[in-house]
Amino acid sequence: MEISEHGGNVDAIATELGCVLEEITDFSANINPRGLPDWVRPLIGSQISRLIHYPDPHYGSVKRSMEKNWGVKAENIVLGNGASELLYFLPRILNSTNAILFVPSYADYESVLKKNGIPIEKLFLTEENEFEPDYEALDALLIRRKTEKNLVLLGHPNNPTGKILDEKKIGELIRRHKETIWVLDESFLDFCPTGKTFLKDGSPNVIVLKSLTKILALPGLRIGFCVAAPGICRRLEQELPLWSLNRLSAAILEKATEDEEFFRLSRANVQDWKNSLLKGMESLRQIRVFTGDANFLLLKLSLQKLSVSEVCDRLLKEHKISVRRFDGTKGIASDFIRVAVRTPKENETLTDSLRKILNDTESVGPLPKTKRKAPALMIQGTASNVGKSLMAAAFCRILRQDGIDVAPFKSQNMALNSFVTPGGGEIGRAQALQAQAAGVTPDVRMNPVLLKPSSEKDSQVILNGKPVGGMDFRDYTEFKPKAFEEVKRSYDSLADEFEAVVIEGAGSVSEVNLKNNDIVNMNMACYAEAKVLIVGNIDHGGVFGALVGSLDTMAEWERSLVSGFIINRLRGIPELLLPGVRYLETYTGKRVFGVVPHFDDLSLPEEDSLEFKSGNLSDKSALGNRIDVVLIDTPRISNHTDVDALRWEADVRVRIARSPKDVGSPDVLILGGSKNVASDMQFLNDSGFAKTIFSLVQNGATEIVGICGGYQILGNRINDPHSIESNRGTSEGLGLLPLETTLQKEKALKQVSGIHSPSGKTVYGYEIHHGTTELQEQIPVAFVSDEGSPLGHSERNGRIWGTYLHGVFDGDEFRRHFIDKIRVQKGMQPVGRVTCNYDVESKINRLAKGVRESVDISAIYGLLGFK
Repeated sequence: MEISEHGGNVDAIATELGCVLEEITDFSANINPRGLPDWVRPLIGSQISRLIHYPDPHYGSVKRSMEKNWGVKAENIVLGNGASELLYFLPRILNSTNAILFVPSYADYESVLKKNGIPIEKLFLTEENEFEPDYEALDALLIRRKTEKNLVLLGHPNNPTGKILDEKKIGELIRRHKETIWVLDESFLDFCPTGKTFLKDGSPNVIVLKSLTKILALPGLRIGFCVAAPGICRRLEQELPLWSLNRLSAAILEKATEDEEFFRLSRANVQDWKNSLLKGMESLRQIRVFTGDANFLLLKLSLQKLSVSEVCDRLLKEHKISVRRFDGTKGIASDFIRVAVRTPKENETLTDSLRKILNDTESVGPLPKTKRKAPALMIQGTASNVGKSLMAAAFCRILRQDGIDVAPFKSQNMALNSFVTPGGGEIGRAQALQAQAAGVTPDVRMNPVLLKPSSEKDSQVILNGKPVGGMDFRDYTEFKPKAFEEVKRSYDSLADEFEAVVIEGAGSVSEVNLKNNDIVNMNMACYAEAKVLIVGNIDHGGVFGALVGSLDTMAEWERSLVSGFIINRLRGIPELLLPGVRYLETYTGKRVFGVVPHFDDLSLPEEDSLEFKSGNLSDKSALGNRIDVVLIDTPRISNHTDVDALRWEADVRVRIARSPKDVGSPDVLILGGSKNVASDMQFLNDSGFAKTIFSLVQNGATEIVGICGGYQILGNRINDPHSIESNRGTSEGLGLLPLETTLQKEKALKQVSGIHSPSGKTVYGYEIHHGTTELQEQIPVAFVSDEGSPLGHSERNGRIWGTYLHGVFDGDEFRRHFIDKIRVQKGMQPVGRVTCNYDVESKINRLAKGVRESVDISAIYGLLGFK
């Protein structure tokens, strides 16, 4: 089959060969591989309702925008239905008696001239001269034909050679031959890193043609224009249909004039990807590459056993790759092909496919081999608190259960629930849970960037497990490029070590205001070549709108990374969702991989404070025969998960107090960790919580517990000489324990275990704090580490105590001892035995079982390349 029979039309080729069109990588098309600009989809949506109105036949607003942003006067602009339409109408108004073309060149040049009956003089570009234009020959020809009305039609850059014009030499020819009309086609110039545009040349004998459909990746919208002398423009507009450019195309063109950044990034990306394609092609012995400046390469095949036709047919049939062929009649031999620059992965596929077909086992020169990254599954969401972290944990456990070595990863986490790794680094609590689900040791590589908010504007930045300082949004924006480099290093290390990686995104995938500096969602997915599943929480309501809207806010390159959706936390019958699922799949073209039920009483650590702040974790049921535990919710509370183990006990009720009236008369009041102790202490005073606590102490019926920051607040003073958390200097504490804390620059980060001194029960957990706490008078040591150092202190009667140990209640024996002590104080019988194991493993297995049963795991394994 001759591809030229269909003019390179992929639909026709696919039909004849029985190929699936979507599977074909079209290396014959010169469309921007970066895809659409981000603003195209919303702009199209905004224009739909306006399509019924008549457009301005002269497109005044578009021309004014071009004049403002590109410096081309409106009177010098004619808009058309693509550059091809303008090219076909131009000869009608120029009255040329002779045309000159460099050959090979764009086939439509010759076609247009023949249709208008204009004789053509051809100047052949030669392989021996690397297809460089012969300007001296062109000059000599124009001198010989100086009595004729000459038309010179040139590509800048030329198609298919990719060579740009020498602006100095062509400029001299334009000035020397003023009676000649020069038509310069710059349709591919936006892809070229070098080459001057002639749009603002101003010469009355120069006409510049330009198409934006290629650079904007919008071939279906015909968007072209020409820049010429006002008289030529007036005559051309008289020939064109009245509304040549449709309203939608006009709106796209107008917006495009404002986005120079997209053009700049496209040039940079395409050039970078072109260099990798060039190296691949040059490594093949039977291929000679003719380099140019455009977004394509001209290749000559010196074949030993196969014909060019056989190579092209096999590329299409066996590898679903279409390339541009030549039949030898357009000034270029049939042993040439042209390939467009595509994405790095597609370029690598083309190189590998040609190597297989040509049986080219020996490369010319060293060709760097790209190591295949471990397959990655990325869980993103329509919003925060839709279940991304637990869904990632479920997939980590499922993969582990199926014998696949997997690691979790989240490049950037903003959370106050952190965890200390065995190596002494700080990561998000959710990544520690995911590591447990994956059966691996938590590692700082799994969460290289952790942001811990310390105020409304500032966050402490943890990089590779260690704090690097406090930053506001602007500071962190400047820091992000450096952070992303560390993120990529961490990810590459995990991807080399494990068979698969499960990546968690952050917040909403639709945060368009943050996309430019994104290092955690789609930019991370692109780097990891991840298969993205978007999770929506039906419990929030509006899940289908959230999923459709999320996809609609994406750029095309982002949408291409999305494999499908998971609907999470269904309370009901999945079949009732079928109409919505069908709508979602039809509208987006993406699959719903499953509907996951809501899991009651799962009690696994949350990714951040949203669930805690929502009030859902506060048990408001009747107390009954239980002890009453209250945790005060301060503005900068951290590691509220320290009370999770208490929630598992049947004889304990855990409430959250957000105002003093919520406190009541609890059996235990807990002050949790704090990211800003001085600020939270001020909150206790201002809100009336401090007064309530003093009343409980005087009453004597409530045990007061402080953990980490809460431990510091129980003391007399908190000194912050280095402004670690605030500029307050010294803050007064509650004065319930004779302690004084001084915040240090170095942060204590370590896993510890020890003994509860009064009971001898084992405790374990981790320390995360800047403070060094000293006694002002001798009081009992509440906990002592295995190394013999104190981990906390208590009042002499043991009713007020504090510790730096996060996870102090996780030990089953100590937790039961603590609860039984409170029961006895209330006049209740102690249970005397462990009734509940704080067994996170069983909860993870339950989660994984539920997800496995409700999601098409085999299809997801297919995405990852696992059978």
